[in-house]
Amino acid sequence: MNNQEICCFVNSKDIRKHLLDINYNFTTAEASWLVYQCRSITLQEKIDAWRKIISTMPDQAVDAVHFPKPYESIHKVLEDYIEMKNKMVELFMQDSPGTFYQYLVAYSNHDNYDDSTAYSSFEKCFQELKSELKDSEDEEILRSSIRRSQIDVACPITAYYSQSGEITDIEVSRNDGAFDWRLMEFFDDLWFHFPVPYKKGDILYDAHSGQTLGAGPVVMTGITPLKYEEDGYEHTDSSDMNVWGYFQEEDDGTIYSEVTWNYMDFEYYPKEELKGKRRILKALSNYIKGEIEVDLLLRACHIILLEEARNDIMPRGWWTDEGME
Repeated sequence: MNNQEICCFVNSKDIRKHLLDINYNFTTAEASWLVYQCRSITLQEKIDAWRKIISTMPDQAVDAVHFPKPYESIHKVLEDYIEMKNKMVELFMQDSPGTFYQYLVAYSNHDNYDDSTAYSSFEKCFQELKSELKDSEDEEILRSSIRRSQIDVACPITAYYSQSGEITDIEVSRNDGAFDWRLMEFFDDLWFHFPVPYKKGDILYDAHSGQTLGAGPVVMTGITPLKYEEDGYEHTDSSDMNVWGYFQEEDDGTIYSEVTWNYMDFEYYPKEELKGKRRILKALSNYIKGEIEVDLLLRACHIILLEEARNDIMPRGWWTDEGME
């Protein structure tokens, strides 16, 4: 598998372009992890990609803080991981006495999400899910899934589905010894510092959170790869692949500092969306980049909040400028 093929699994279009521009050479472990976290492909496509990695990329040992000892062969890990996922799918679709299925479709414009009624077979539940997904083609869906449960057994299996009705991932919420839990957590125990095109003060957002315009925007003050370049600090697992900076409350425009995950999902925030109270983020970005002084930043924030307060009190769509005059 070549670098261009591997870049297809990078969620962020801006990081993907950067990695292609610098002709970044991926290790086998990096390529395998990128396949794992890719949001745009099905589980079967991930399995096919891992098999291609095994056949075309060199084997290597893999170590991480949470591993009791290094894995000597990433190829062997991938083979075992593929086998485990296939067994999960096989078990998931097995109807048996005391087993029932429920589907869930979570929409971005709904606050509450409830499981469906319980179905006695996978096929009945799957047909109902497909029907709802077909009827929801014009709505933004955060996630859709089917959960297989057993009466008196606390070990449900959840399969996640694309809007076309294909499995994108499957997981066992409580293991009970049926699967190797270390293998289940293998990819989450890894971390990487891929090169990114971002600089301090850039305005970014998570374009893949399943919400309109994603999570954010955030005026970035730090990101894991740049921090690693500064001090070489070793991280513990993928939860440390972070972006940190200044976010904004949508209602009142308040600025606050926060850390979020995963930096490989973040892209440049669309400039045309920096309107209303969001204009404060542009001023803050310019200040952090050293392009304006603090007095101009404060004055800009004051004027923008006053303008938006006027618009909130007297919505622009109700009266024309001529009428107000």
